[in-house]
Amino acid sequence: MKAAFLSRFSIYTGDYNCLFRNSNNELTAKLHYHDFYEIVIYLGCAGVFKINDKEYEVTRGDIALINMFDPHTLIYNKNMPYERFSICIDPNLLLSFNTPHSNLLNIFSKENKNYPVFHVEDKFFEKYLNLLDMFSNEKPEYGKDIFEKALIHQLTAYLFNDCYDGIHFDNADSRHISAISELVNYINDHLNEDLSLNKLARKINYSEYYMCRIFKKVTNSTLTNYIVEKRIEQACRLLNSGIPVNKIAEKAGFHNYSYFYKTFKRHTGKSPSEYKEQQ
Repeated sequence: MKAAFLSRFSIYTGDYNCLFRNSNNELTAKLHYHDFYEIVIYLGCAGVFKINDKEYEVTRGDIALINMFDPHTLIYNKNMPYERFSICIDPNLLLSFNTPHSNLLNIFSKENKNYPVFHVEDKFFEKYLNLLDMFSNEKPEYGKDIFEKALIHQLTAYLFNDCYDGIHFDNADSRHISAISELVNYINDHLNEDLSLNKLARKINYSEYYMCRIFKKVTNSTLTNYIVEKRIEQACRLLNSGIPVNKIAEKAGFHNYSYFYKTFKRHTGKSPSEYKEQQ
């Protein structure tokens, strides 16, 4: 099954998002990946969590750590009551929590023995539940975002303590993630403009070769393919807006309609008009 790409711009605004999900408001189960980090705390037997071609039966006390661009999905039973708490974090926000002694990239490393799912026993799980209770019931009327970020900051500290296993990312890795995050944000804001490799490399002050190499290393995707997927995602959103298809192609950054048509069909399995009609 081909994984669908979901960008943070299509899911939330700002640099983080937190919400509770259950069988009543759960996302449609489909393999997907995204350009932000995600932490999921399971508060019940939610089903089977699939990530990177592996399956994990998730229960209360399990915590999933989802790296950028790792394909994953939750296959859940609609008749089984459960709840999970999902935290979506922009890379730059996650990096802002780092200190010289604690690099949160370590816990999202595939080399970490606790990645991508680890279990917290009841007496140690209580501290996470206390934070979720504060998130639900104690937010101030003013400064709500500061309060929520403080809770996320504390929660990531707990995670670092509970699942750090000695794997160490150095400052160069953090700089790479920061550069990729800047690149991703720029691409999202300028999808209908020139996004040549030369221009993007100048934007983050890297050579084209080095930029493409670290992008591939961090995301397991080529930069060119990422840009195309972002543009197709933008076109899919615009097809629900009533804008003529040829104008949608331009707004999504495709200035050759024939190329847009072929690329759209290759990625979605449908022509733009077929996709619009189905929606």
